[in-house]
Amino acid sequence: MYKNLHFKIVVIFVVFTMAIMSAVGAMMLYNTVSYYTDEFDSQMESAFGEESDLFLELISAFSSENHFEKQNEILKAYSGTLGIDGHRNYYVLNADGVFAAGSDAKLGEDLEITPNIVSAMNGGVGNKSRFWEEYIDYAVCISAEGKTSIIYIKDTQEEVRSFTMMIFQMTVQSMFFGLLVAVVLSFFLARAITEPIRKLTIGAQRIADGEFEQSIDVKGNDEIGALSETFSNMKDVLKNTLDEISGERQKFETLFLYLKDAVIVFNRGGKLMHINKMAKKLFEFNTPESEAVMKGFTFSAMINLLQIDYKEVSVKYKENKNHVVNDVIYNGKALDVTFADFKYSENGETLRGIMCLIHDVTGRYELDKSRREFVADVSHELRTPLTGIKGAVETVLENPTLDDEIKNNFLEMAIEECDRMTRIVGDLLVLSRLDNKRTSWKVETFELSRFVEHIYDVMSADAKAKNHTFTKVVYKDIPEITADREKLQQVVINIVSNAVKYTPEGGKIDIFAKGEKGFAVIRVTDNGWGIPEEDLPRIFERFYRVEKSRTSDAGGTGLGLAIAKEILDAHGGDISIESAVGKGTAVTVKIPYACKLEMPKA
Repeated sequence: MYKNLHFKIVVIFVVFTMAIMSAVGAMMLYNTVSYYTDEFDSQMESAFGEESDLFLELISAFSSENHFEKQNEILKAYSGTLGIDGHRNYYVLNADGVFAAGSDAKLGEDLEITPNIVSAMNGGVGNKSRFWEEYIDYAVCISAEGKTSIIYIKDTQEEVRSFTMMIFQMTVQSMFFGLLVAVVLSFFLARAITEPIRKLTIGAQRIADGEFEQSIDVKGNDEIGALSETFSNMKDVLKNTLDEISGERQKFETLFLYLKDAVIVFNRGGKLMHINKMAKKLFEFNTPESEAVMKGFTFSAMINLLQIDYKEVSVKYKENKNHVVNDVIYNGKALDVTFADFKYSENGETLRGIMCLIHDVTGRYELDKSRREFVADVSHELRTPLTGIKGAVETVLENPTLDDEIKNNFLEMAIEECDRMTRIVGDLLVLSRLDNKRTSWKVETFELSRFVEHIYDVMSADAKAKNHTFTKVVYKDIPEITADREKLQQVVINIVSNAVKYTPEGGKIDIFAKGEKGFAVIRVTDNGWGIPEEDLPRIFERFYRVEKSRTSDAGGTGLGLAIAKEILDAHGGDISIESAVGKGTAVTVKIPYACKLEMPKA
């Protein structure tokens, strides 16, 4: 209460009124006393001037035997001129200041020797008055014919004190009335000033609380009205600005939380400030048990987990305010970690933290790795037949006398290696066309049963050559298929061919087909050697072969299944393999009834 503006305005008015009334009262009291004193001095000087009648008569009284009595009578006659009354008396004193006669003999007997009397005793005039004394007096020495007397006038100032008391009472009464008026006026004035300010304060508090809908209704053409209008405009601008900031913040938070890259922000002390969903997933902070660990997650802890050189990061970061560490391997993933400068405010101070952007480049890393392996495998696959061809030709050239049968064997070996190179190059060309979307497709509609029977007839001779039991089962209710028949035939023949190659002599191979939820399903099973579990995830990679030395002897290039997957992906289909070592392999091909490829225009 004592700190609000309303109370301060009332207090100011009260203090101002009291100060004014006190000053006026003091001036009135001072002027009254001064006037009375000045009037007394003027009256005395006029009465006792050397040329005045009273003064001359008082001198002439020395001719009488008892000049004191004579002078007393003269003074009594001039009582009106001297203003003698109950508060003012005259006294006739001898040269030693002893009372001789006067208007009040009792007071004269007890008369005090004042400084003015002393001045008169010394032959002069005592007319000095002191403001703080309870009386005013006047003493004059009169001498003639060898005689001396002192005329002394003394005023007790009872009259002026009575008058000043009345003035004081009037001043106090006026002060109380003025205070009452000041309080009333100041109350209304303070209310007129503070009420709009109070409304503005309430409006400001609502704005601080985020309430922008209610208007601030303060009317007036004065400065407060202008302030209110300006405040309302500021509220609208602030609301629009906050709405824009809120929208941008929501965008940022959404982007931050759902960004596919992991983002972590640390403060100046290396403590965690923000972390998005991808970062929680990367560091496995997405369980209730990991919340406590996440809260204590620090910059150095992250560096240690990622096995990054802290010293290198510190040096590079200080130089450029950012640094990128490429191909960091963590939990089987390849990551690019970017360290960037981050500014934030805390307690009104701008501080610098560090933002870490972790980009998953596993796909790129694996692709680069696959490309390197692919080049190495192509080089190896082409070098092997070239070495065989070169060796066979050199042997024939260096030994012209070789027997024709041996010479023919070397030449036939060179031809086989050339055929092998031709197959590799042909498969590479097929993959290249598939990769670059330059494959020429021949889309047509055909029956799956006839398609499977044709493959069965083509591969029966190869199966019979290795004494395999080769069977087929085809359901009759399979709808027609719209696809590239030749490419799909290449896929299924490659699968059956692998089953024939990698099944020991006298094995069993089955092929069957059926319809299933929009797809035609062809399944090829065998009881061959099987594929180790650790090789299954990479079985469709280019040049990847299980037991490479053995498959190389069997004439494989490691590209057949990669080509098969590319062809089926182009059709919108799928291929999967189930296998166990020593038990055999099952390859399942799913072909949509209507593939993604466009039919040729008529």
